[in-house]
Amino acid sequence: MTKPITGQYECQHSSGIGLDYFTSRIDRLILQPDGHFTLTIQERSRLSNAAQSLVSGQQITNAAPEKKREGTYTVQGNTIVLHFQDGAQEQGQVSWNGEGLQLGKDFFNKVSDSTLLPPTHRLQKDMDDIAKGIKIATTVGGIALKAAKTIHNTLQSTQSTDAATPPDAGPAQHPVPQPAQQPPQPAAQPARPEPPPPPQPVQSQMEAIFCDQCGARSRPGKKFCGNCGARLV
Repeated sequence: MTKPITGQYECQHSSGIGLDYFTSRIDRLILQPDGHFTLTIQERSRLSNAAQSLVSGQQITNAAPEKKREGTYTVQGNTIVLHFQDGAQEQGQVSWNGEGLQLGKDFFNKVSDSTLLPPTHRLQKDMDDIAKGIKIATTVGGIALKAAKTIHNTLQSTQSTDAATPPDAGPAQHPVPQPAQQPPQPAAQPARPEPPPPPQPVQSQMEAIFCDQCGARSRPGKKFCGNCGARLV
């Protein structure tokens, strides 16, 4: 190995949605120079823990739920054995270049040679995630506040409308439009009788007669034609 085995190791269980400080789980292993170790297992993400606390009615905390186990370790070649205080043991393999070690199904990357100071990259990453989380929470909170105000105003408007309407009032009665009144018409004048037609000349009862022989006209009452002397019928 090119690096000392002592230092800090991390195994990150990422959620894949970003903001690892809130959504991921990070297990930490610290190997001390005196042969002691501290293994910290994060049981749930901060976000999951806050949601569970909210559902169960407990106080919401920003702390991550962790389980800490301590003991001693021994190294032989690339093999490391963790001896826990409760009597359990776990064997792992150290990478050839000293950049990490495998414990069971989890691989722990070495993040610092120091066993006291937290790794600088982790501090910077956590600060960036916290800043993004605050920005998102502020945006979501503003949207939620605006929605709450809208709902409140809607309820107030509905209650005011209900209070202005009598409880027993039926459907609104709309006045029936009346036909427009026409101005009074003058009384009809009696029809004037038409003047009688002018008297027609009395036609003579006796028509003129004509001769059957010559066709000459003769005065009524004559018996013989004055032209040819024939007898008039």
